[in-house]
Amino acid sequence: MLFAQLSLATQQCGVSWRIVWDKRHFYAEAFHDWDMHRVAAMTQTDLARLVDKSGPWAGKVIQNAAKLSAIVHNARECLRIEEEHAGGLCGFLWSFVDNCEETVNTSSLCHGDNYSRIFGVTSSYSDALAKAMRKSATSKYNFKFLGSITLQAFLLQNGLLNGHSSQCHRNPRCKHRALSSESVGPTTPVVKRVRERSVSLQTEFSSRTRRRLQR
Repeated sequence: MLFAQLSLATQQCGVSWRIVWDKRHFYAEAFHDWDMHRVAAMTQTDLARLVDKSGPWAGKVIQNAAKLSAIVHNARECLRIEEEHAGGLCGFLWSFVDNCEETVNTSSLCHGDNYSRIFGVTSSYSDALAKAMRKSATSKYNFKFLGSITLQAFLLQNGLLNGHSSQCHRNPRCKHRALSSESVGPTTPVVKRVRERSVSLQTEFSSRTRRRLQR
């Protein structure tokens, strides 16, 4: 599920998120129901079909060659993380916000300088994640179309940063995860729960996609 959301986030640059979200079922169909290995194996021929203005994908996905190519490129980077990072992609992403109490809004307010510092357009968390995902002297990964602003939206959309008011029914959604004192590792209960939840969400996402496409 996180791979799917991360991939959709790359398509948001320069357009409304609503446009991307409304096309999510078609993206899932085009990119093998977000099977990371199958996406990583896609070729230039596959991408050429997706950007063909007179082809079957016209109007279904955003036919920007660079953005669509980024999904495939990033899938390959995600597989590297799966192999190299304890806890895989989930563990890698959560490691930037784990055990940080301020990542969960404990106030009934959703404004102010402190709120904006953490849950605004960017944050120190999205900055750190963007730096780790961009090739540099300190990072070996080279993701595309995932700068700090896009990653901040991703963190908020998926509950890694929980900016909901403390009185909002959605606030507890990720509180137990963000405040967990357990370390992230390949065999920890935290990673097991996160992976189980990710599989559950992916299955639900896939089922909804198939039902939508069968209508």
